[in-house]
Amino acid sequence: MSIDSDNSNNEVPSELDTADEHSTPAATPDVEVDKKINPLFSDEADDDDYNFVESDEPESRIAWYFAGFFIIVIVTGVFLLFMFFSTDKPRVRIVIPEGEGWNVMINGKQAPSDTPMMLPGMTAPVTLTPEEARVTETEQVIGITIGDEHRAYIVHAFAPLGQKVINDLIKDIPITVTYCDIYERARVFTSTERGEYLTVGLGGWMNKEMFFYFDNIRFSQSSQNAPLPDYPYIITTWGEWLEVHPESRIYLGDGVIPEDNLSFDSDKPEISADDQ
Repeated sequence: MSIDSDNSNNEVPSELDTADEHSTPAATPDVEVDKKINPLFSDEADDDDYNFVESDEPESRIAWYFAGFFIIVIVTGVFLLFMFFSTDKPRVRIVIPEGEGWNVMINGKQAPSDTPMMLPGMTAPVTLTPEEARVTETEQVIGITIGDEHRAYIVHAFAPLGQKVINDLIKDIPITVTYCDIYERARVFTSTERGEYLTVGLGGWMNKEMFFYFDNIRFSQSSQNAPLPDYPYIITTWGEWLEVHPESRIYLGDGVIPEDNLSFDSDKPEISADDQ
């Protein structure tokens, strides 16, 4: 008796089939996912169309930095405006007492409060002939005459702090010219010494007046006990002075500011001429 075998059910797998079953699936190539970076402030697409991912590109980081900065500025501005308009508390107002600071009025001008300082007086002032200077005739000057030599000092040259004291030398005679633009007042000093500039320096402003130093002695411009003798002068216009003294030279503001202030020595005691 023959038995029909079902070859379809008893097929022996071939080597090829066995190899296919146990072989490792072939590696599929990496597929790069196209991820979009959401551009800032873009009107071209909705936020849902983009995947928010970090980017190492410098342009992206800079954009975010700017965005954060502007947000902080806006928030801070809104907060400050809110605080300014929402408060009903009176504003803090700084009031300088009358008679202090720049509220002091002297001769119709604002005068400073007490301001001590140590500034050397200018020396070797440069003088010019009338032809070189070309000054208008209405300019005010301080006129000084020594023998046959005449010299004028234009008043507005004394306005800067470092030029309120001029130590000059005329015919070997030391002359120190001072001028206060608050009081519109001049004072000129001299000495019995010859051939050397005086070392008068500006002390500053004290007790509503300009004061000076000379050899550690402090004295005001109106002091009756100044350590130096006065020298006569006149305040007039350049035109009037020039009419009487056509050969006069004139000082317009140039000179030498000494590096060392010889009017005061910190190693020596200070003396007040006004207290004597």
